[in-house]
Amino acid sequence: MLRPKEVCQILGISYRTLQEYVKKGVITPERLPSGKMRFREEDVEKLEGIIRKKKIVLYARVSSNAQKDDLVNQVNHLKEKVPEHDIVITDIGSGLNMKRKGFQRLLKMILNNEVSKIVIAYPDRLVRFGLEILEQVCKAHGCEIVVEKEDRTPEQELIEDLISILVSFSGGTGGHEHEKVKKCAEELKN
Repeated sequence: MLRPKEVCQILGISYRTLQEYVKKGVITPERLPSGKMRFREEDVEKLEGIIRKKKIVLYARVSSNAQKDDLVNQVNHLKEKVPEHDIVITDIGSGLNMKRKGFQRLLKMILNNEVSKIVIAYPDRLVRFGLEILEQVCKAHGCEIVVEKEDRTPEQELIEDLISILVSFSGGTGGHEHEKVKKCAEELKN
């Protein structure tokens, strides 16, 4: 049996909110002979599920601003495949960069047990390397990663990985050289 203070901490609500839930019959306490309230753990867990409904997140990423059309296409495809989604998170940046704003937001949500499913168009949209580790983290937090499309060959994925690495490492060579590498990489891709 849990005390009101413990229930408030678990649910992240105020005592006044808990009193409102009791008044509305959302949760029913058991009364001690002293008149104090106690709550069954299973009732609190049910309420926690209602309050903290896990979200279905669509995640899309492209490597550069020049690929914004592809980003829009990814998002539209994912929305079409998963109309019951709750949130769309997008990033423009390398899959090697773990500090992308959208990725950091998604990771924080996963670690806070707020996500039930992440839907991506391709495995490399989340991360270029280490997807297996991210899948284990997700699994430990009751979340799954679902890939909606896998119509690229392993060779295409390898070429894209190599291009991404070249472009990423050329970033420190100066603007003109970086642009040459990006242009060369785009020609390789086609």
